[in-house]
Amino acid sequence: MIEFALIALLFIPMLIVAVVTGWGLVRSIQANQVCRDLTNIYIHGGDFSSYPMQQLAQRLAQGLNLQIGSSFTGNSTSNTSNSGDGVVTVTQIMYVGGTTSPNCVAVGAGNCTNHDSFVFTQRMQFGNGSLTTLTQLGNPATSAISNQGIIQSPVTDSGAKLPTSGQSNMTNLWQVTGNGRAPLQDGQVVYVVEVFFRNTINLGAFPGDGVYAVFYF
Repeated sequence: MIEFALIALLFIPMLIVAVVTGWGLVRSIQANQVCRDLTNIYIHGGDFSSYPMQQLAQRLAQGLNLQIGSSFTGNSTSNTSNSGDGVVTVTQIMYVGGTTSPNCVAVGAGNCTNHDSFVFTQRMQFGNGSLTTLTQLGNPATSAISNQGIIQSPVTDSGAKLPTSGQSNMTNLWQVTGNGRAPLQDGQVVYVVEVFFRNTINLGAFPGDGVYAVFYF
């Protein structure tokens, strides 16, 4: 009994860590699958500013406790006044070329505030609003977004430009060459869905933070 007690002091914490890690791995696999499915829907025209599409996302995230609140009509770019353990961020991003690019020429080179930059063209979030800071892209200015999450003037509105950290992330991913890849050109867009689901297991000294997934299409 003494030997068992001594061994238990080592093995019980290891067992707890294994349970928490295993649970996190299961949720990570679920989160990745949900994120990929939502991105696939988004690139095929799914409008996640509508309640039916958010209901679909909730069904896909079954077991992850994504809450979207009561029904609403029309469109909502930010349905984040909910509890639950998940948040979904849906974003469309466009690259604006130099001052001689078609986008800049269309508004006048002198008015092309966001030349040579990535800009938001659409942004929607739903779920638990306390988790909405978990994005690799940053956030557009609230004043730049319509009810459908559309950024009205992505080329000229400084509020549509990705913040410095988001610019760096996108540049490192997309403005590179090699392995058959070429940098994005003026007007090309990227569809992004990010999800975060908080772990529900919290065992005192061994809490689980949560799982994050992102897909770019």
